[in-house]
Amino acid sequence: MMGNHMSVNDAFDRSRIVGIHTTEIARSLFPRTGLSLALESLRGALDDAGMTIDDVDAVYATISGWPVGMGQDAAALLLPRQLNRPLAIATRSFGIMAIVDAVSAIASGAVTTAAIINGQCRQPDPESTAVWARPAMEFTEWTGSFTAVQYGLVAQRYIHEYGSGAIDAMAEVSATIRNYGSINPDAIYFGRGPFTAADILDSRPIASPLTLLMCSTVNDGGNAIIITRSDLAANAKKSPIRILTGGIQHPPYGAYYDAPVLDSVRDENAFVRTRMAAAGVVHDDIDVVQIYDQFAIGVLMELEMFGFCKYGEAADLVGSGALGLNGAFPMCTDGGNHSYSHNGIPAMYRVIEAVRQLRGEVKDLCPDHEQGAHTHDPAICRAVRDPQLAFATSPGPPASGGGFVVLGKE
Repeated sequence: MMGNHMSVNDAFDRSRIVGIHTTEIARSLFPRTGLSLALESLRGALDDAGMTIDDVDAVYATISGWPVGMGQDAAALLLPRQLNRPLAIATRSFGIMAIVDAVSAIASGAVTTAAIINGQCRQPDPESTAVWARPAMEFTEWTGSFTAVQYGLVAQRYIHEYGSGAIDAMAEVSATIRNYGSINPDAIYFGRGPFTAADILDSRPIASPLTLLMCSTVNDGGNAIIITRSDLAANAKKSPIRILTGGIQHPPYGAYYDAPVLDSVRDENAFVRTRMAAAGVVHDDIDVVQIYDQFAIGVLMELEMFGFCKYGEAADLVGSGALGLNGAFPMCTDGGNHSYSHNGIPAMYRVIEAVRQLRGEVKDLCPDHEQGAHTHDPAICRAVRDPQLAFATSPGPPASGGGFVVLGKE
């Protein structure tokens, strides 16, 4: 409960998403900076909402490389000066965690409008790997591993527990997601499909059983979301998006520092189902799913831990075609982390794609997509037919915990 009279879901209902923006994305956008991408995103999202910076009194930010020689927490605290206005909240936060915080702040009356902004850009460097994807930044240097290895270990344990069919399911997951990206003009992998499950399995090994095409892409880019009080949302430029419910559950072990395991928090789906039930929603009501697809095995585990199927049944769900455009739960319809973008803080992209699907603002190869007309032919179209509810996630470390939100049309 929040206060004496307001339920968690009542608090969510007091907020609306009214603005979104994504910048250009590319493997490298140098000489752009994280700050310039974040500010571009903020301006774009405010314009999308029909607002100005004077309407904003809270900023949740994650900005790479600024200020020079200081951490990203310091960057957030310097935002009032950068934006030339006082802020009730200026802090480092991102994705669903920031959405939950902003919703709470708005419901309490502390703020009226919050901006969640992100800008990530690598600097020139002889190494081809982005700074945030190197072992020193992945919390695993002391073990000699890196993130893909940790997920590879989890995948091996998952296969041991639930059978080798999981390998084929992972390949199908990655092919499905990458094929969405191959017809998304804004995606890093645009035009590089279609992919088959065999293509995924035949790609270069990274960390057994994970292959290259089972992993996220890594690139530069920025994004932003504007959330405002529900009564103020009536003045927004576009139809507001409701936030029906959501929440975060953290696992009781150190993210990436501790050995990866399959089960540290086994009741995520109970947590999710309880929140959804209080909002009058069940999983079968969901029309489009934006799961955080860091690796193919992560998708299988999230389908289970967020309650779309029972533990050990994700491979069967994937095999049923549920993740395809005409399936029960079309998933990662922009190409996801696999194919659209992973810019170091990709959780925001999952929410933004959910908003775009609900709004009908979907770019693809359909001749009249700019007018909102879609064929729903999976070969050229990635727009879900008349979606009413969307589910977006941001998971914790391998392999449990994380956050979710359920979004809906007004």
